[in-house]
Amino acid sequence: MSNYVMYHCHTSYSLIDSATSVKEYIERIKECGMTSVCFSEHGNVFGWFEKYQLCKENGIKFLYGIECYMTETFEHNIRDNYHTILIAKNHDGFIELNRLISASYKPEQRYYKPRISFDQFLGISDNIIKISACLAGPLWSFRKRLDKADEEGEDTSQRREKYIELAQHYDYYEIQYHDGEQKEYNKILYEMSKTFHKPLIVGTDTHSLNEYKAECRTMLQYGKSDGEWGDSENACDLTFHDYDQLKAAFAKQNVLPMDVVLEAIEETNRMADSVDELDIDTSVKYPILYEGQDEEQIMYDRVMRMYQDKVDRGIINSGNPKYLENIKTEMEVFKKINMVGFMLFMSELMCWAREQGLYTSPCRGSVGGSTVAYVTDIIDLDPVKRHTVFSRFANEYREEVGD
Repeated sequence: MSNYVMYHCHTSYSLIDSATSVKEYIERIKECGMTSVCFSEHGNVFGWFEKYQLCKENGIKFLYGIECYMTETFEHNIRDNYHTILIAKNHDGFIELNRLISASYKPEQRYYKPRISFDQFLGISDNIIKISACLAGPLWSFRKRLDKADEEGEDTSQRREKYIELAQHYDYYEIQYHDGEQKEYNKILYEMSKTFHKPLIVGTDTHSLNEYKAECRTMLQYGKSDGEWGDSENACDLTFHDYDQLKAAFAKQNVLPMDVVLEAIEETNRMADSVDELDIDTSVKYPILYEGQDEEQIMYDRVMRMYQDKVDRGIINSGNPKYLENIKTEMEVFKKINMVGFMLFMSELMCWAREQGLYTSPCRGSVGGSTVAYVTDIIDLDPVKRHTVFSRFANEYREEVGD
């Protein structure tokens, strides 16, 4: 099968590490006939829904993943930040991965980068696919640190045991086609795959669509101040490779038998096939604020109470029938499109914010056409006086969520 899945790929969402947009990648992926893709951003899943939508529009299977940062321990602010690819295998994996990402941003875990610990990694279930990533991954970088510590006379026996645990917990060992240290690393991974019975898989570590985008990325890199970029990348071609270019790059590297490489390329397809299609319900939905209660009645009582309060204070002229006519019409629309709970929620939220002394906007967008929103203090713009149009905000034929 002359196809592979690019699961190790960085877009402009890998901040200051790529100048290629999601759309540009997808256009090229579709042109090459690729069937799946994972955008594994550094430490984040920014724009994932945009990626999902673009993939779906173009008939490409979207794999939800990340290149996360891992640390040996949170006890000391050691800037190890090893790389690892994590891909959600199913819906449970999607939830689990989101929890891990959220935890990585907590102050007690973040150090320069959002991180998870080795122990957190070892606790990841089979609902998430774990791939060893690049030279910055623990199977290479952590190993080198252990070797250095050994040379300096440190006792690394316990840390070596942790290394073995990490190696055994990965689902795939990632080989790459780059020069330099990657050649030695590929050999090590090949031996480890036989020792621990883990399949090799080909990762491209793509950061740029083409040479021009690579130059753009270089300009971005010059602006980095974290000291993580330097001559080590000179041995790496991080531009997009199609299937034939990928094979040619490994042939040029000439480190592993070609049949082993081809099997590792094919493993990208098997890996993608093992992932459930991400099915996102994009239908219009509004929150239910009071489960099991009559939200319509609660909202109606709130509207009339706050309407009367505004009348008593002289804010609304009770002699103008337009207010009550608008309220009746709008409540009927809100009921038809299941929006009552949303309006109730927004009213309670905005009133609470003002009670706490928080700044709120007098109005934003088409909600300025809603008399109910005005009466219940969601906005401070009177639609009756301003002659704004409610149907721009909500009507029974509108498919978008009201803003």
